[in-house]
Amino acid sequence: MKIKFHPIFGLLLCATTAFTTACDDTTNTLGTSIMPDHDVISTSTATYKISTKTQVADSVLANTSTCYLGSVVDPETSAKTTCDFMAQFHVHEKFQMPARTKMLLDENNEIIIDSCDIRIYFDKYYGDSLTSMKLMVQELDTANVIEEGQRYYTNIEPKNYVNTDPNSAFTMTYAVKDFTRPGTETDGTTYYRSIRVPLKSDYGKFMIDKYYENPEFYRNSYTFIHHVCPGFYFKIAGGVGSMIKTVITTLNVYFRYHTINEAGRDTIIAGFQRMAATEEVIQTTRVENKLPEEMTNPNAAYSYIKSPSALYTELTLPIDDIVGGEHYGDTINSASFTLRCYPTESQNKYTLAPPPTVLLIRKAEQYSFFEKRKLTGTDAYITNYSAQYKSYTFNNVSQLIKKLRDERDQGAGITPIDTEEQRNAKYATWEASNPDWNKLVLLPVATKYSTSESYTGTSQTLTRINNELGMYSAKLEGGKNSIDLQIIYSRFN
Repeated sequence: MKIKFHPIFGLLLCATTAFTTACDDTTNTLGTSIMPDHDVISTSTATYKISTKTQVADSVLANTSTCYLGSVVDPETSAKTTCDFMAQFHVHEKFQMPARTKMLLDENNEIIIDSCDIRIYFDKYYGDSLTSMKLMVQELDTANVIEEGQRYYTNIEPKNYVNTDPNSAFTMTYAVKDFTRPGTETDGTTYYRSIRVPLKSDYGKFMIDKYYENPEFYRNSYTFIHHVCPGFYFKIAGGVGSMIKTVITTLNVYFRYHTINEAGRDTIIAGFQRMAATEEVIQTTRVENKLPEEMTNPNAAYSYIKSPSALYTELTLPIDDIVGGEHYGDTINSASFTLRCYPTESQNKYTLAPPPTVLLIRKAEQYSFFEKRKLTGTDAYITNYSAQYKSYTFNNVSQLIKKLRDERDQGAGITPIDTEEQRNAKYATWEASNPDWNKLVLLPVATKYSTSESYTGTSQTLTRINNELGMYSAKLEGGKNSIDLQIIYSRFN
């Protein structure tokens, strides 16, 4: 590609070298520099093609306090997604029960437990709130505990952790809408909906007896999980039509005990103990997707991104074109591209929306980025979906292209005196051992920010990037047709 350069003199700075902060929503911060009057800068523009294709996600990291439960079919693509989850329960270090002599006892001197249940609280759901879903609940195994400090992905195999005793599992049905409460409550948005999972009172008695047998079992979450309750597995056993996003799951034991009232008289009051699935313990979502062939067609003129743990788009940057030939010594001031979304064809109200936020990272970082809880770097960018333009735009990835160029030059052993032919020969040898060096992946993600106040106003700081586990899907332009990458160069004459 032949480019004609135009001179610009003196202090006229035309978008000089861009220093982009990775994981920034705009990725377009430009730096400036002061040039002597006699220096001359030439600039040019060029357009190249980025090839894209759909890839199936094997799994994504699922260590999060938010879980998903349900089974749904996307009316736009007919893709089916089913989510289950496993949850442990946290015990406060100052956990304490009334003295056993205060507990209400039966004629055999055994503690009376009124009831025991699990509550799955959720604030959001997708699908039909009236759909009847079948849920299997199974206790996990104290002999094979989900251990802290490990990484668990969405392809986790629950059978490796559940109690094999058939009496430890049971099934029940539920719907998102709770028909046991009046519509004036369940139709509002000021409370958390919940699914009640009734457990046998015997299980509650077992838990309380364990406390009086050895209070050390409740000293912290670790001893509680290993000696009392290792957690539960919540599996969709039937039904299609709804998916909930959990807020918190609690394990509750209800009992009565003696106390002295204000008048100094002995009285019996109701009490309960609650253990919650919090960030101090492990919850992990298992995801199963059934995808139609058309979504993964390698010859399609489009690509897909879909969550949870379903599809992502792989991009290949044409580094040879961008930094080769006459541009080898040029500075790349700006490199931008846009991924436009196809409009949805279905008029169904349950059609999935595009992911609100996406992350662009190198393919080699696809798993380690989340495992290491990375936030910043010259090779990671986030951007939000534009509802106005129905697209995702990355305004400046020039620092990433520079990093790829330098990495290849160093790895291939390029020297200043190499000719272009010699460079290309060295590149070919190095690239054969590093086939993914110029490949990127576009992933749906969920972000968390902290808010701080100062005399200058309110500011937000990015604190966490997780794989998106919500129900989202977008069909992107690209595939065999590629997408345009706009480059602005500059050079000193």
